[in-house]
Amino acid sequence: MESKLVGFCIVVAGLGTISAATGFAAEATRVKASDVYIEGDSCLYPSSPALALGIIAAVFAIVTRIYITFAFGGSNCCRVDPNSTLISKLLYVLSWVASVIAVVLLLAAAGINNEAGEELDSYGYITCYVVKPGIYALGAILALLSAVFGIAAYITLVSSTQNTVNPPIAFVPAAMDLDLEKSSNVSPAS
Repeated sequence: MESKLVGFCIVVAGLGTISAATGFAAEATRVKASDVYIEGDSCLYPSSPALALGIIAAVFAIVTRIYITFAFGGSNCCRVDPNSTLISKLLYVLSWVASVIAVVLLLAAAGINNEAGEELDSYGYITCYVVKPGIYALGAILALLSAVFGIAAYITLVSSTQNTVNPPIAFVPAAMDLDLEKSSNVSPAS
């Protein structure tokens, strides 16, 4: 059982780290407002790998989520499992929430980073779209937290399973056992 736990932790930690690293790389290479040039009535955007890095980070966050879900045997939070504790269920739900928010942030930032568009404001100035600082980084942090919560939930689930595999057996003295047999052999009065 320990090798299964170690293998799960290594896989989830690796996938979460890749997702976070590519998210931080996307943050570092995103198009900044100072990189955009305005020519006439349009914005000229430089090429940036942030779009591809953001999508890769989101894909690895999704793969991490799928792996955690299959390791738990499906949707663990919604079924009655005698081995799961309230803490493991809470950590599992936190992992899901962090995954969903991370994927939404990473994909939204990638979409905005790729969007070449401009808008005239109320004063007649051209405004160019860029991703705000920290969006990719926040998605990367949440992807990493999702992996950490998933690992913690799995560890608490496995440790509670090991505690209930061999429950203690109640000791019944032999003298009490004989008394029970004698009382069961007595037939009811007619």
